[in-house]
Amino acid sequence: MGVHLHIRNLPDDLHESLRQRAAIRGQSLSRCVVEILEDHCNEPTANEWLDGLSCLTPVALDFPAAFAVEEARNADEGDLLYGLDLWHPGWC
Repeated sequence: MGVHLHIRNLPDDLHESLRQRAAIRGQSLSRCVVEILEDHCNEPTANEWLDGLSCLTPVALDFPAAFAVEEARNADEGDLLYGLDLWHPGWC
């Protein structure tokens, strides 16, 4: 059996936003809030995410990383995947 949770001092605008999201989803407010909380709790915390970075293999670049970030921001997805050698002809 689930636990009942009562939230005090919920701002009116937040309540209205949640109510509208629930209506769009065709859910009760309670079910919608539970799903939002589940989604949030399934995401890693900032510390968990940072700890996960230590598991990644470093990549040696022949150019500054800032250039790669700028190129990625400016590229469309197909160009980005092609540049990373991840592109497949049937994808884009």
